[in-house]
Amino acid sequence: MNALVSARFATRVGVLGLLLCACTKAWAQDAADVEFDRPGIGFSPSVLAPGQIAWEQGLPDIARDDSDGVRSTRYAAASLLRIGLGAALELQLDSDSHVWEHTRSGDARERVHGGGDSSVALKWVLPGSDDDMQWALLARQGVLTGASDIRAGRAQQDLGVSLATGDVAFYVNGTRDEDGTGWTLSPSWTFVSTDSIGAYLEAGLGTGAQRSRALGTGVTWRVAPAVQLDLSVLRGFADDEDDWSGGFGVSFLLP
Repeated sequence: MNALVSARFATRVGVLGLLLCACTKAWAQDAADVEFDRPGIGFSPSVLAPGQIAWEQGLPDIARDDSDGVRSTRYAAASLLRIGLGAALELQLDSDSHVWEHTRSGDARERVHGGGDSSVALKWVLPGSDDDMQWALLARQGVLTGASDIRAGRAQQDLGVSLATGDVAFYVNGTRDEDGTGWTLSPSWTFVSTDSIGAYLEAGLGTGAQRSRALGTGVTWRVAPAVQLDLSVLRGFADDEDDWSGGFGVSFLLP
């Protein structure tokens, strides 16, 4: 039944994307100027042009934790569909299309896999953004589409703001999920920025249910104007967060 729910959600996502593409005027910005949301803790403070569509895919994203004698590893094929709506707005449809979780405690081992949860989000570039400073708001509502062994106890809700000026960016996000509420703050610095290669350092500080202390880095490679590869790693230091996370991914504009 959960597989059927995930399939129906994916079908509706695809149909919605096609309808929006057909109903909006294609006013595409230059592909090389498009900023993808992968990788990193935060998101880019920019949106796609009306009718423009991008796909961002984890191949996969990985999280690993070893605490209290329990070792767990999670692989997720995280998929993000972005659709430019116009009026500085962008629709985002996100899903962990497939998840593999491995847990080991002593001699006991458990392996589960299946479709993960999904979400629907709206990104809005806020007034006052210009070439020197951009900021955007992202509101996200989770949808419980995951398999029974993977699905969260309640749908997650997020409201975040991302601001970038020069090579420095700041991200603040409030989250409400099954564990309660919490805040995440993440500054980042892009120390390499060319037409094809980018590299950054970032830190993460979370409070409440999102308690975290993390440092990470990542690189991006624009193999073509409309295609980007990424590689990232994040080291967590708080007791109740993953020791390591990151992964490899690809992002591209759909023709």
